[in-house]
Parts: sequence; C-alpha cells; structure tokens
Amino acid sequence: MNRLLLFLSFVPFAFFAQTKWQVGSYLSTSFPNKSIMPKMSPATGLGLQLAFQPIDRVPIAFELKSNFGIYAAKTLEQTFYFEDLSSTTTNVSYSSNFNQVKFGAKYQIGNDFKQIRGYFTPQIGYGLMRSKIRIDDPADEDDCKPLAKETTQRSSGFTYGGELGLEVDMSKIFRKMNTENRHYLFASATFMNGFKPFEYVNIRYMKDHDHGPLPAGGAELETTDGNGRPITATFINVSNNNLHDHKIAELYKTGLQYWGFNIGYVIHF
Repeated sequence: MNRLLLFLSFVPFAFFAQTKWQVGSYLSTSFPNKSIMPKMSPATGLGLQLAFQPIDRVPIAFELKSNFGIYAAKTLEQTFYFEDLSSTTTNVSYSSNFNQVKFGAKYQIGNDFKQIRGYFTPQIGYGLMRSKIRIDDPADEDDCKPLAKETTQRSSGFTYGGELGLEVDMSKIFRKMNTENRHYLFASATFMNGFKPFEYVNIRYMKDHDHGPLPAGGAELETTDGNGRPITATFINVSNNNLHDHKIAELYKTGLQYWGFNIGYVIHF
C-alpha cells in the first residue's frame, strides 16, 4: 500500500514534467461576411491565449483563447420632438463590443528547432455581442428628460471555426535572446461561424437627425433595412407629464460569420 501511495504521488509530477505551456497575447481584426451580415462593421481588439501540450512527443496542445473587440463607438446629436411641438436636443453615445472565448486543439507542424513552423487549430467557442446606448441629460427650457438614460442590448451563442497560422522563432533572429524558453512571433487567419443567428445594434447608417413622436405605424418605426427593428426610449416632459417613445437605434438579427487576422507574441516554456 505504501508503495502504491508513493507511486501515485509522483504521477502529477511526471505529467507536469512533460507539459509544455504556451502563453501569449495578440491583436485581432475580424471581418464580417457581408452577404450574411450586411449591416455589421469589422471588429478590432486584443486577445490572450493559454495552451498546454500534455505529451512531449505528440505535437498537439490544448488551447484557450479570449478576445475583446470593438466594432462601433460613436456619439450623435439627436433632437426629439413631442406632439405639443416642444423638443429636446441631446447627445446619444453608442458603444458596441464583440467578445469571444474559444477552445481548440492546436496541431503544430514542425518541431521546436525549426525557425518557422505552422499550426492548425479547430475551435469551438462562445460569442457575446453587447451594445450600450447612453442618452445625455438634456438642458432645455421644456425640461424633457429620458426616463432611462442607459439601454443595454446583449446577444450570445456558441460558435465554431478554426485558425491557421505560422510561428517564427525569435531566438534564431535575435541571437542574444535567452533560448531557455522559446519566444515566437505569430500571424494567423481565422474563420468563425455561429450555431444560431445573433442580434446586434447597427449605428453605421444612423445620422444626426430629428425624431418625431412614435405613433402607431409612424415613419420613425421604420429602419434602414426590412430585417431590422427599432430600439426605442421613453421621454417625459416634466411640465405636463407628456410621454413619448423615440427611436434611438436599430437592431438586426442575422447569421454570424467572420473571417479574421491575428498577429501576436507567444512564449513556450
């Protein structure tokens, strides 16, 4: 029994002794497929990655990547009119993010002693689109105020895709670099698809303009695309408690498909 316990106590050390860890960071740009997402803009951001290779002689590492990207950030001056001809003018700020988490099996082509080696990573993950719309406090004579100053819209779901890239050994370029750990620059191309449609806020086609009240079936209920629907906010005229809804953004629901490009740095140890 004592021998068995002694053997089991060394199993974790034997495993981690063979493990090769990879830690890195990268810049990313993702381009939507316009035939599927016609109202979406590219998303740029930063990412982190962590991977481990359980068996030294098998060139497969299990990798976790996270990425924070921004696809829209804009402030527009909007004027909102009431039925009694009073109005309020204020700034509306929009910020939209696309965040991702991916897990994959990284197949490494070539050994540690090659200056340039490739890799391919099939991935499955989770994506979150989040938009925050903030209406500034207007200072006007009619004292019209938004009932809710901030509106948040979210849409999330599972994704799948892959990554194909190249790593360049920096120690073979900079001879004085410490070679105890392997330092690599890498560049990769990515593909990602959603298992289901996503909803996202579109501000690309929003312009500074005036908004009348929203009567049933009124023009303000229309969007720049037949597949979109308006996001509204309720304003109150404090002097007479008159309430009206106004369009402040447009929401679209489409499939999710992106092509992307990453460039970054990773260390193997």
